[in-house]
Amino acid sequence: MYCTLRTSVVVVIFLFTAASLRAQTAVDPSGHWEGLVQAPGMDIAFQIDFAKSGSRITGAVSVPAQQLTGLPLQKVVVDGRSIEFQARTDQSFDGTMSDDGGSISGSYYIDGAAVPFTMTRKGEARIAAPITGGRIGKELEGRWNGTIDVSGGLKLVLTMTNHADGTSTGALVNRGEGGLEIPVRITQDGARVTLDVPALGGSYAGTLNENATELTGTYSQGGRSAPLIFKHAAGDDRR
Repeated sequence: MYCTLRTSVVVVIFLFTAASLRAQTAVDPSGHWEGLVQAPGMDIAFQIDFAKSGSRITGAVSVPAQQLTGLPLQKVVVDGRSIEFQARTDQSFDGTMSDDGGSISGSYYIDGAAVPFTMTRKGEARIAAPITGGRIGKELEGRWNGTIDVSGGLKLVLTMTNHADGTSTGALVNRGEGGLEIPVRITQDGARVTLDVPALGGSYAGTLNENATELTGTYSQGGRSAPLIFKHAAGDDRR
């Protein structure tokens, strides 16, 4: 009797220990996922790609119905079987991976409301290489502020940076849309500057003034165009 009781206690302790270890071990969400946000009155299809490098997990979101492709996620946090990710600071996905690692379900938080979402793993991740361009003039480096006359006026921040390997990177940040950060490819030909925005299927063509303080041009996307002037941010010394 005593022996049987002792054995049972040991087994119970072992099971609890194993369960605790499983809870503490972070799952690996790497791969291509396809899912649905079950919004009132309609389902919104989306795709998520996660890639792991060492302990760091990066990701990208695509929404085919909105012509949104490969927009980098700003945040990916994995804690045990729980995973939180977001492309903008005012919206987030908070879900739990299934025991077999094949699905994630949870809530999508937007404007203070929570709606359910589910997604299923569909194979290897399809994350594109980082968007880069050739080296740009030092006069373009830094931060530029602009406002485009759509949806009541969208305030944008454009950043352009040169790197030691001879490439450049850029990003458009929509200050009115939860800090949504969108990579751009920069091409410069003298005073002419072109920005390609693959994630949105958009582009910008502008001309730099003689003092290198303003970019005046047009942004185009989905068959529509709007004037857009960028002004170099005060206090940003590029010289």
